[in-house]
Amino acid sequence: MYLSRLRLIPHNRKARRDLADPYRLHQTLTAVAGNDDRLLFRAEPEAPGGPAVLVQTLAAPDWRALPDGYARVDGPKPFEPRLVQGQRLRFRLVANPTVKKQRDGKKHGARVPLVHPRAPEGHPEVTAGYLDWIERKAGAAGLAIDADRLVDAPFEVRTRKRGRSGDHRVTLFGVRFDGVATVADSVALSEAVRSGVGPAKGFGFGLLSIALSRE
Repeated sequence: MYLSRLRLIPHNRKARRDLADPYRLHQTLTAVAGNDDRLLFRAEPEAPGGPAVLVQTLAAPDWRALPDGYARVDGPKPFEPRLVQGQRLRFRLVANPTVKKQRDGKKHGARVPLVHPRAPEGHPEVTAGYLDWIERKAGAAGLAIDADRLVDAPFEVRTRKRGRSGDHRVTLFGVRFDGVATVADSVALSEAVRSGVGPAKGFGFGLLSIALSRE
């Protein structure tokens, strides 16, 4: 795997547009990285030094194909973490916590967000829902989270997605999780880092970032 950090140039029109629209940002990244079905990315508009995008790919992309003046690029750098059971890690995950619910007469369930658009931030029902979600997903990914060290920040993303009948509006509800955890299953964690966690990866969700904890 490879990690790249694109520091977007704020006065570049296309960079500003992509930062505000995750669907278009995904199109720009895949146009350069090619048909990489494991491409994961996360926009960090408030990163130190200016807005940035963290990108994880299986192959090394040639970022020289980005539009002129779009970004300053750090990488790609090889990234193959050596994980051992019992390691203490810091992690960040920007996720789209949802559950599937059946609808009358429908063959497949619909995804229902666990961050409700009209619930006030910190509402107990909403918070419990996505905290249960992250605990469950982290466990499946081989991480035992320190519950008292978990920081969560809900947010909303609005974009447009192109379909057969034209563009349509899409609203996604996400949560940024930052915390400390212990590696419980190194094999499961390696796969979660490679594949991402949760749905809506094409909209900038799912990239699991990990680093050794110095505590």
